Amino acid sequence: MSSGKSASGEEKPAKRSKAAKPPADSPAPVRGRGRSYSIAGLFVLLGVSLGGLCWLGLWGLDLRVRTDLDKTGAYQVPFDQIEVSSPRGMGRQSFLEEVRFLSGGSDTLSLLDRDLPARLSAAFRGHPWVAEVRSVSALPGSGVRVDLKFRDPVLRVPDSGGRTERLVDPAAILLPRVEGLRDWPVLEAEPERGPAAPGQPWPSMVVAEAARLAGVLASGNLSGKVRALRRMGIDWIISTPQGDVRWGRSPGLETAGEPPPADKVAAFSAWLANPGREPPDLTAPRR
Repeated sequence: MSSGKSASGEEKPAKRSKAAKPPADSPAPVRGRGRSYSIAGLFVLLGVSLGGLCWLGLWGLDLRVRTDLDKTGAYQVPFDQIEVSSPRGMGRQSFLEEVRFLSGGSDTLSLLDRDLPARLSAAFRGHPWVAEVRSVSALPGSGVRVDLKFRDPVLRVPDSGGRTERLVDPAAILLPRVEGLRDWPVLEAEPERGPAAPGQPWPSMVVAEAARLAGVLASGNLSGKVRALRRMGIDWIISTPQGDVRWGRSPGLETAGEPPPADKVAAFSAWLANPGREPPDLTAPRR
């Protein structure tokens, strides 16, 4: 019996088995596939690089053309030639000067500037008279047009800081001073220091409630018929040349069963249209 050892006692190395031959019908290994993938990747990379170079070239050409056109001055518009309406009691030129000063803008505008509408919107929104920038159009040949919604003054408020009356809108936002116009009701209350600058809300609940009421009266074209507003307890009293009328709580703070502001405005208007009648109690439910 063979022990697997040589005559000297050393173990004989094991014989290697012969590798099995692949069947005759098996497909031959494909050579060169990695090389074809490398060539395809090279073409893709080359195409992307060429596309990027083309984009950079077009971008540079566009920038150069815009710069050259700007130098001619044909697409430059002075800031004071913007077509826009102005707030009540303020001229257009004065308004544009204030907008440019507050925003730190340039004297001239480039109609080729793609960011011009966004910059102008931000500039006009920064003016305290502006409540909303509705649209900005800046096109060669038609200039620059800006459509704005302005804040409406509805109430005069005594200011302890300046010892004078200041204007606020229905949201109690302090507005710039307006000279020579006094057709708004005044708030009869202890003077309070207002905001540091126009465009900011007045930090007082009394002023906020009075401004909301004044806004409702203005919506009914009643501001010119009201002299003053004052709060008595939780109710507001409206002073008119025909007498005082109890309005009730400020709009939005009505108690249960109290008529809505629209009904109060209708009753108040009917009373103003018929002088000589007793002032109505607007807090009583209408029949």
